[in-house]
Amino acid sequence: MRYFIITGSSRGIGKTLTEKLLSPNHHLFCISREVNNELLSLAESNNVSMDYFDVDLKDVHKLDDLMNQIIQKIDASIIESIYLVNNAAVVKPVEFISQSEPNGIIDHMNINLIAPMLLTSSFIKYTKALKVDKRVMNISSGLSFNLKPMLSCYSTSKAGLETFVKSIGVEQGDVKIMGVRPGATDTQMYEESVVTDERASEIKLAKTSYAAERILTFLLDRFEHGKVVKAW
Repeated sequence: MRYFIITGSSRGIGKTLTEKLLSPNHHLFCISREVNNELLSLAESNNVSMDYFDVDLKDVHKLDDLMNQIIQKIDASIIESIYLVNNAAVVKPVEFISQSEPNGIIDHMNINLIAPMLLTSSFIKYTKALKVDKRVMNISSGLSFNLKPMLSCYSTSKAGLETFVKSIGVEQGDVKIMGVRPGATDTQMYEESVVTDERASEIKLAKTSYAAERILTFLLDRFEHGKVVKAW
């Protein structure tokens, strides 16, 4: 049995990733602010094991316990591998930093950077006894280095996430870690991020199905420990 933990699974790339992983040999742990009942129904109709956790990742003090709960549900006698995909993110606040409310900045950084760090830390800790293939995939963005006005929180969080990947790649050998930048994808988050970009209409967007396929190619077949790569 292959186990997958996916954050931000209710919509966008996370939802499509989850759909593509629906297989009888897979057990999926989905995490998002709201339960996606469509995914639960799809899993049931395809005879796929799925556990859903409605958790807001800005509540970072709950995340260690969450990961412990998830790992406790794993059957060590049948596990082949276990993968964590830190996909959840927000783009707001999209505004000049002087206009941003302190709590908005804190929530943003908690969801985009602190939550993946904590989940990765807990994942490494609680899977230590499992002698199987263990991987962490962090979803980043080209905005980690392609800087634009009004997106300082988002760019900073993604740049920090990429540094985290590289740092854990140096530090960690038992659990493999990697980052992927999916590129411009037709999602609500992308729409929110380009409100100030006059050339946004000229950019050709990838569909979430293509982005998810490319991410899974790296996760399952082309994993590069400690590296951050473009999906295409």
